[in-house]
Amino acid sequence: MELTPHIAEALAAAAREGVGAKAVTPFLLARIGERTGGAALGANITLVVNNARLAARIAVALAALPR
Repeated sequence: MELTPHIAEALAAAAREGVGAKAVTPFLLARIGERTGGAALGANITLVVNNARLAARIAVALAALPR
């Protein structure tokens, strides 16, 4: 699924509606979720899991460095 148009639309809607600060992320996630019929949620979960895996690998590598 191509998310770029949905992201662009959500960003434009946030700007039009004056959404800012801490409200931006929840607004974008909700708007993109609506526009994709919930399909974007799976992509977001996959992204979070992959980021956590990468962070763990980096932490292990840093812990192994000599001090």
